Amino acid sequence: MQQIDLAIFDLDHTLISVDSSALWFEHLLALGWVPAEQQAEHQQLMQDYEHSSLDMQAYLRLSLAPLIGRTEQQVALMVQEFLRQQVLPKLYPQVPELLAWHRQQGHKLLLLSASEDFLVEPWQQLLPFDAAIGVETKRDQGRFTGEAGARISYGPGKITALEQWLAQRGLQLGASYFYSDSHNDLPLLERVTHPRPTHANGQLRQQAADKGWPLCQLQERQSFAY
Repeated sequence: MQQIDLAIFDLDHTLISVDSSALWFEHLLALGWVPAEQQAEHQQLMQDYEHSSLDMQAYLRLSLAPLIGRTEQQVALMVQEFLRQQVLPKLYPQVPELLAWHRQQGHKLLLLSASEDFLVEPWQQLLPFDAAIGVETKRDQGRFTGEAGARISYGPGKITALEQWLAQRGLQLGASYFYSDSHNDLPLLERVTHPRPTHANGQLRQQAADKGWPLCQLQERQSFAY
């Protein structure tokens, strides 16, 4: 089995300063695709995420409901405009240099996010990722069903998604980096050879201090060789 050296990146609050899934929900709310009374439910679910108590299935039911019956093409065009106008400007300034550094080391680049796949996969056209993986969303005859698929790349599910991606390609993980802001990603941070807490939240910052992990910031220039 071929070994691969891999740099893995979370997306929201790691490479960008916002949560793209939450911002997408607000975008749909502004378009009138989401009833206004659901905003409070969404805010509560996001608070649950911060406290590691998120019911991911409940979150996905709420976030995917506005897409039921809509075509992949319609959503893809909306997402393309949304990312370029509202999300890409929130990219941390040192991200391109970090990705370039990993390329120079011969590492493959994988984006692995708990946001929905239709929000994550387009990043392969925006930045030089070799693959981009998000939470799987179901389609039937080219239309969204409002249901999530089997791949839930959240918490320990990121390890499962990574292992499936490697197995499908006959690859074995070699040297590995993982950049993430959240304590929810501790399972994968503990799995890789080079954990890189990035803009770490309070709980992750404490874990990093206990484990001796270096902290990464992408707002300003720094050396990535550590």
